[in-house]
Amino acid sequence: MQNHVASNDWEKVFTMSEFKGQPLLSIIVPVYNNAKTLPALMQQLRLVTAVEVIFIDDGSTDRSLDVIRHQLKLFEDGRLIIAQHGGAASARNQGIAVAKGMYLAFVDADDEVNGVMLNKIIKTHLIDQQLQIDLVLFVTNGQVHDMSLNATSRFQLMQALLKLPVLTSYEGVGPEPFNKFYRTQLIRGANLMFNESLHMGEDMLFNVAACQKATDVRFVPAIYYQYLPTAQSTTRRLSFDIVANSQCFLEALRPIVPVALSAAKVADTVVMDSRRLCRQPGGWLNMPRLIQMTRQYQSDASSLPWRKRVLFWVLNKLL
Repeated sequence: MQNHVASNDWEKVFTMSEFKGQPLLSIIVPVYNNAKTLPALMQQLRLVTAVEVIFIDDGSTDRSLDVIRHQLKLFEDGRLIIAQHGGAASARNQGIAVAKGMYLAFVDADDEVNGVMLNKIIKTHLIDQQLQIDLVLFVTNGQVHDMSLNATSRFQLMQALLKLPVLTSYEGVGPEPFNKFYRTQLIRGANLMFNESLHMGEDMLFNVAACQKATDVRFVPAIYYQYLPTAQSTTRRLSFDIVANSQCFLEALRPIVPVALSAAKVADTVVMDSRRLCRQPGGWLNMPRLIQMTRQYQSDASSLPWRKRVLFWVLNKLL
């Protein structure tokens, strides 16, 4: 069924047939017990044309499947994949495998999307300019500009994606998979996937690997996505083993980034995971194991902000 979108001066409704059956953008939505937030999100996504929307139900036990099935018939190009519970990384990988779009975008089912703004972005940056660029990064301010990545800019962009201090114009670029368009050909050609062994950090690794493979990047000061931290958010659920997760993350990080960058991220990981451990019952008992594990990576805190450098030094001295 074709959507009907109110027309503005900039806007024309584009149908799938105008692009020879290939959507410009595949929007991948992992779903796990999001029945409360899905209706509003799906209503916004229905406003977006020339896209396919892929919902991957990750073994939900609430009414999420009913909500998706009820509204999916209203989408111009909507698909549902029912999977066993494997986590967001697994669900995103399944979406990547079947996506038909020229570009990929990821949306979490408990966040918000401005469908009208996303429609405008697609028209401006994918249709009018026939964009053939590897990564589109949506930032909080600045100007629209393209960059051909060289060794220096690639290194600095990796720092930004890993949330390390860097003096660049990349304000607003984060490690999350949302607020980014990835060229599908790049992702599949490099066989890039989300690390399903991780509960935290898999988005950082995916973005760093994409940055390493990308040639050109576009920075766009337009925001269509609002992240909403909830009780279900991974960063607020501390039931998993932080130390084991960190070790897996660092082992995956080292082969794809320069040594200096890897060392800085190790130091940052020690500091941030120390805080997470402190919030867990008995978390301090795991602190020596965390420090011992990270020392093997020859971590160096010299590039961290001074507060993190002090905490890193104290932890290494005390433990």
